[in-house]
Amino acid sequence: MTHTQTNGTPTAEMQALDNGHIAELLTQMMERMDRLEQHLAKVNTLADEAPALLAMATDTVDGLYRDAASAGVDIDERLKVGLHALERLTEPATLRALAGLSEQLVTLEQLARQAPGFAAMTVDMIDELYAAVSKQGVDIEGTIRQGLAALRNLLTLMQSEEVKALMSSGVLDPKTLQVMGAAAHALVSAQREPRRAGPMALFGALFNRDVQRSLGFALNFAERFGQKLPG
Repeated sequence: MTHTQTNGTPTAEMQALDNGHIAELLTQMMERMDRLEQHLAKVNTLADEAPALLAMATDTVDGLYRDAASAGVDIDERLKVGLHALERLTEPATLRALAGLSEQLVTLEQLARQAPGFAAMTVDMIDELYAAVSKQGVDIEGTIRQGLAALRNLLTLMQSEEVKALMSSGVLDPKTLQVMGAAAHALVSAQREPRRAGPMALFGALFNRDVQRSLGFALNFAERFGQKLPG
């Protein structure tokens, strides 16, 4: 350290200044040492209390583990499953899928925001249609009520014993319908081409193969129908 000298000798003022500066530095050092000792004391206290705190934390974890086991919760298994799920979630393919899903969610959010407008537009279109149909004299509400009543009656009919008997009678069997269709077709064709038939025509018809098949069918039907009739 250099001092301002007068005739080669430090002045008393400079010596007092140096002594005051040194005293201030010493005071600051003592204060810092005091704060350091306080911090060290806290650290020592924590170090002394650490085993007890660790033991208490261990007892708490053990208690939670026992309570979970008593409730049927396998913590180890759940940890394994959780780690496996975390591994799957962090896979590149999963992250790409999540990124794509987030984009879809953004689109859905935009559609959800536009939904009220679409709903209002739909309601307006229905109102306009209702007004146009009403002007033509169509009672929409009455028609709907009649339709609901008809549907209710149809459901009641379908559950009735008569319909159940009809369904199990064989009338709607495909073969029965085929025979009924053939009979209806024959009736229409015969009505379109009427003709007279005398005794000789009847005798000659007995040698017609189609007539023979019809007579055989009629005899077979008469026999089976007689078997089904109540005695």
